[in-house]
Amino acid sequence: MSFLALFFMLISVLNVALAENKAYDPFLPGDYPVNYTSILGPLTLFLDTNIDVFAPNAPGNFPVLYFFSGLAAIIPNIAYSDLLSMIASHGIVVVGVWKLDSPVNSFNASWMDATITFVEKRLENNLHNNGFDADLHIDYLNSFMSGHSAGAHIPVAELQQNCRNFKGLMLLNPVDGADPFGILPITVITPGEPVNFTIPTLQVVVGLDNVVGPTTVACAPDNLAGYRFFDAMNGPTWYVNATAYGHGDCLDDVFISILEFSQFCVTLPEPPKELYRNFLSGTYVSFIFGIIDPVDSCYLLDNLEMSGLAGVETVNDFKSNGWDRCAPTQCTMNVY
Repeated sequence: MSFLALFFMLISVLNVALAENKAYDPFLPGDYPVNYTSILGPLTLFLDTNIDVFAPNAPGNFPVLYFFSGLAAIIPNIAYSDLLSMIASHGIVVVGVWKLDSPVNSFNASWMDATITFVEKRLENNLHNNGFDADLHIDYLNSFMSGHSAGAHIPVAELQQNCRNFKGLMLLNPVDGADPFGILPITVITPGEPVNFTIPTLQVVVGLDNVVGPTTVACAPDNLAGYRFFDAMNGPTWYVNATAYGHGDCLDDVFISILEFSQFCVTLPEPPKELYRNFLSGTYVSFIFGIIDPVDSCYLLDNLEMSGLAGVETVNDFKSNGWDRCAPTQCTMNVY
């Protein structure tokens, strides 16, 4: 093969790769059909939590995202079905974890033990038995965790004990402690001190997080939220503030209507919440695949540093903590 022919072949391959990158929009619904199933802990011998599973009903090897709901994971994750279904449509098995329990118990890392064992050993067969594609496989070696509001302390507490197979941490409007009132004085972050693990981290907050409602306290008060988490992280950490939205605007519309009536967490009628959920899904998907495949998908991490994507204006921050952009990452425990 001549040098000129080789040159044009390489140019053609590069153009195809660039076209594929541009064609993929993580802020739109993905190509995979999504099925839902729930497994209640009291009905099985192998779980002590409840899980809501949103997964691609298709053949493939899919990473897993553990998602912990608000109020220290006591809310069934069906309340987040629009958001979690859209994430799953991009080829991610979303396991929403919840349990009616004292929020204090969820600060113990063992709270997750049975759930992780179930997901890694039994969930795949359970999905097949419930009508999911027989060639669907869970890539638990690429696991991620996310928590909303006071549910965000659960993945942090887990990582303080063990990295397991976790590749990344996503914190959605995180609030330290078991409640925004500070009634229960137990936290996972000590201001001014780093956490004892290093992992890529995405933190998404909203402009109305710290606005006080009728309860006389914000759902994410400044002293328990915001940069309290960002400053404590050791790995590459992205901070995204969707300034026009409220603390509970990631929920399905029927639950947002309850918030609009009660203003328990301050929310406004506009802008449309669907835009925000689409933005959240695309941001999560960009983070997950950018971390899993930093060679071919590193460009997706750029989405975490730009405003205006999916019609949502943001204020963005980032700290590398020594990470070379697009270099492979892993979770490590630190000794201080």
